[in-house]
Amino acid sequence: MVYTRYYEVAGMTMRCDSELPIRDNTFAEKFKLFEVSGPGEDNVHLVHRFGLPDMDRDLGRQVYCRSPWVIYQNGDQWVYVLETSPDPAEKQVRQISFVSADHTRAEIYNGGLIRQAYEKGGLGALTMAPTDQILLARLLADRGGCYLHSDGVDMDGRGFLFVGHSGAGKSTIARQLADKSEILCDDRMIVRKWDNGWRIHGNWSHGTMPVVSAGDAPLEAVFFLEKADENRIVPVESRMAAISMLLGCLIKPMVNVQWWEKMLSLVEDLARDVPCYRLRFDQSGGVGEVVRGSRFKVQG
Repeated sequence: MVYTRYYEVAGMTMRCDSELPIRDNTFAEKFKLFEVSGPGEDNVHLVHRFGLPDMDRDLGRQVYCRSPWVIYQNGDQWVYVLETSPDPAEKQVRQISFVSADHTRAEIYNGGLIRQAYEKGGLGALTMAPTDQILLARLLADRGGCYLHSDGVDMDGRGFLFVGHSGAGKSTIARQLADKSEILCDDRMIVRKWDNGWRIHGNWSHGTMPVVSAGDAPLEAVFFLEKADENRIVPVESRMAAISMLLGCLIKPMVNVQWWEKMLSLVEDLARDVPCYRLRFDQSGGVGEVVRGSRFKVQG
């Protein structure tokens, strides 16, 4: 018997099949916000099996090796091996996934450690890996989208993206804006270009603040965070500067030339289409009103 649940994020519907029952607490509580009743227009299929396959089989050509992942390419198939430790003496395979060329189907074999976690419940990723970002970032690249180190908010129907690495103040901004907007996600946002413009999408891969939303909003402006003793919005000096800062905050899967080509084109379009600013902010909490009261336009 196969047990099935569906979850939707950024316009993609994830069908999750399992040989074991999927209980209400199998995945973390946050996934209830993303659960849907059935397939959508753009579907990704995850099949979970329990028990590892024969590891002596030919996995193909190794293309990536950085703990905890070893990745192979075998013809038109990708093979993702999740290991337990960077120490060769202690290495043990936790999971092996056979993934289609376009990453829309993954047959995932889970070892005993993951089965124990599955039975305990509260899993934080549909792939049952440490994060779903590796899969989603690959899927988004083919759909005009990406992950950025950023917070995203919906403020009265206006989408704002606050971009920066760890320590830039993303969680501070989220706390300051919590009573003025809907926080879509802390630290990791999905940005996607649609036929009618750019949108930011909430997702379940949050940072230190466990705040997520299944909502989305039209992207009105991008802000690069700078801690200061004032609240002030300053235009980014050039489009090339904006491109450089956006590229520096991309969340990357296992990258290859094709992925980078797509990202370079996507980020160039984002910097061209959406106004980009430096947001200097202090601890007063007044930055929300500064953003809300401003109107933005693309710089030349």
